[in-house]
Amino acid sequence: MTRTSPQRVDFADNRITELLNVLEQMAAGDTRRRLRISDRHDELDAIAHGVNVLIGELEWATARAVEAHEERATIAERANVSKNTFLRNMSHEIRTPIAAMLGCAELLASDDLAPRVRPELLHRLRTNGLAVLSLLDDLLDLAKLDAHKIVLAPESVSVVDLVRDVCASLEIDSKAKGLDIRVETTHDAIGAIWTDRYRLRQILVNLVANAVKFTEAGGIVVALSTTRDPGGEQWTIDITDTGIGIAADRLPYLFEPFAQADASITSTYGGSGLGLSLSRRLAELLGGSLALLHSAPDEGTTFRLTLKPLPTAPTIDLPSADDALRTPEFSVEGLRILLAEDHRDLHLVLRELLEQSGATVESAYDGREAVAKAVSGAFDAVLMDLRMPHMNGLEATRVLRSQGCAIPIVALTADPATLCRAEALEAGCDDCLSKPFTIEDLMASIRLSSPPDSVSVPPDGVKALG
Repeated sequence: MTRTSPQRVDFADNRITELLNVLEQMAAGDTRRRLRISDRHDELDAIAHGVNVLIGELEWATARAVEAHEERATIAERANVSKNTFLRNMSHEIRTPIAAMLGCAELLASDDLAPRVRPELLHRLRTNGLAVLSLLDDLLDLAKLDAHKIVLAPESVSVVDLVRDVCASLEIDSKAKGLDIRVETTHDAIGAIWTDRYRLRQILVNLVANAVKFTEAGGIVVALSTTRDPGGEQWTIDITDTGIGIAADRLPYLFEPFAQADASITSTYGGSGLGLSLSRRLAELLGGSLALLHSAPDEGTTFRLTLKPLPTAPTIDLPSADDALRTPEFSVEGLRILLAEDHRDLHLVLRELLEQSGATVESAYDGREAVAKAVSGAFDAVLMDLRMPHMNGLEATRVLRSQGCAIPIVALTADPATLCRAEALEAGCDDCLSKPFTIEDLMASIRLSSPPDSVSVPPDGVKALG
């Protein structure tokens, strides 16, 4: 077997040891440390960057979620019990994927690791990182709902197509358990509804994924129907499973945030207890409702989601990310890009990726510097972080647009794009990307924001970020 040189092994061991130490501190609740990024720009650097972003988001999101939860509580004792349950659940849901990440990192540190295993371990590192990121997204959405800061982007949505897409995305999990997911529609349930596609999909994923999680035998049926009455059109979506069901004495707690219906459910099936609470509140935001239609132990469960069209007030016409990814014939080779990002690690990684792709990159580390360089230089695009010192990205964009600067600007944000997108476009940005993102996402956003004559065939090979 070909062996790595001692010097290279020692270097990798030191970096992986540092990664293990930071992850262990993070799992213990200490979010003060960050990982160093080397000048090698390899897989470990990408992992280190992802961990750094995750630590920062975890620090902010957990504080906001706990604060929001405590404000909602009306009885001190109940608030304390709920908080403790939340912290236990969060600890479990965060520590479990981190434990998997630590195990993968320890195996990667071994110089006896079989080459065929390395890609799978790197994949598991990324998958578990995304699981923690998904949990943080749920926490952030609850905090935003409390602050009334969820921004909807209505469009015409084919409910049948969206339901089928969601079910198809969960086929791997369902087939692994031997379960069948079936979509049933009435003859009139074939039209479209004016609603927020992203939020409706979020609700459906929560409900169908829960049905798969809590069902060991049988299957899941998603039934769609529509009705018309003097109040207008209404869509009804029933999600029925043949799973474990819910005991009657636990039903009052079903839609409470941070609480599973039964403590044993958490230990057996996992989950933070956020999904149903978040889904009900999102359904109400969409003008509908989410209710438990029927459930009994060992007899399965049926949830009913109802939807009504949102008001058709003028909205911003947002480009579809799917459309962008369908036409990837784009390269930044030869483009001059201004990168305004104050996070040094992310700045380093983005600059290296762009330069390896053939772009010329000019750096700015705050909003004022970005404005000064943008007005004095000839750039093909600006990547503008929204949260920077001295002048944030929104203010910098407004200043540039007020001075007649027409350079395409792509906003970069650590918040979910659904929250910042409308605000970024209103300020004058051409597109908005939510961190963490892939280099493919970045290329697609620059393509959407650039003039047609900037489109060209990319070089072979696309590097991944995070």
